[in-house]
Amino acid sequence: MDTATNAPRRTSSWRVVLKVVVSTVLMVFLLRRISLPELLTLVRGLDAGVFAGAVVCFFVSNVLGAYQWHQLLRSSGIELGFGQTFRFYFVGLFFNNFLPANIGGDAVKVYDVTRIGSSVYQVIAVTLLDRLLGIFSLCLLAFLSALFLISTEGSSPYGYYLIIFAACMVPAVGFYFFKPLGLMLRRLVLRIRPLSIDSRATSILDQLSPFKGRRRLVMNLVGLSLFIQALRVSTHVLVGVALGVPPGLIIVTQFFVFVPLLSLAMIPPITINGLGIREGLGIVLFATAGMQQTDAFTLEFLTYVVSVAVSLLGLLFFIARKRRPRDSKPV
Repeated sequence: MDTATNAPRRTSSWRVVLKVVVSTVLMVFLLRRISLPELLTLVRGLDAGVFAGAVVCFFVSNVLGAYQWHQLLRSSGIELGFGQTFRFYFVGLFFNNFLPANIGGDAVKVYDVTRIGSSVYQVIAVTLLDRLLGIFSLCLLAFLSALFLISTEGSSPYGYYLIIFAACMVPAVGFYFFKPLGLMLRRLVLRIRPLSIDSRATSILDQLSPFKGRRRLVMNLVGLSLFIQALRVSTHVLVGVALGVPPGLIIVTQFFVFVPLLSLAMIPPITINGLGIREGLGIVLFATAGMQQTDAFTLEFLTYVVSVAVSLLGLLFFIARKRRPRDSKPV
């Protein structure tokens, strides 16, 4: 038995087990704090029409997300039909929900594109840029929303949120707009010698360099990304309205602050796709909007259900691909 080979597998397995345990503990803790009869009453009283609108809203955001990724792939020289990109994107979306960390879906997307002949570093770079665009756009929407709430309700706690959003936006665009920051990033990765991370990271950065000269393309994609992220926040708003949350201007603006905070909190891979963190932090944040614990928990859990439901289209694409004869080529 190859001990050196099996050690990383055992480590990976233990990490998955640990994430499952953390998510389970958090969910059990939260379920003990909320009223299950109230939760069932909320679900029974759900406005099915508005909830269906939330599903459509999230689906459209991901169709546009697939188009954004498609444009990035084409701009880097990877020629795929949009139908193929669409299928790869939704397969990745499915695995985002069912692998232990969100990065798993990106890995599946990278594998799907590279297996038909593209450079792995090229695809990783494009997929990384796609992620950075999403983080920047989401934080920009949240930053502007927090400024509005400060002007109407005072600084606390939105002033602290501004710092968080600004701190996330700067790295996302700093490499692109500020050459000194890009050079500093290269010097840092060159020092990471183990596992050839220095050369691998440099190869990825090299693939990002051509986008620096295409500012019009990047600005157009930023505009598209802003619309995509607005739709994803609106999915939360529609689920809230379906549960009876009044869609007032202040409350909707608070969604545009709180949802990005939830998304940032779920980036560290310490639970299964943020399960438990999403609902727990949602209770804390939405309490400032006057929402009860059970309402906030149900809101975030049902929004997760929406994302899972939409991602099942990716499962259908994956099953169809597995059933395709081995000698056939992807189309």
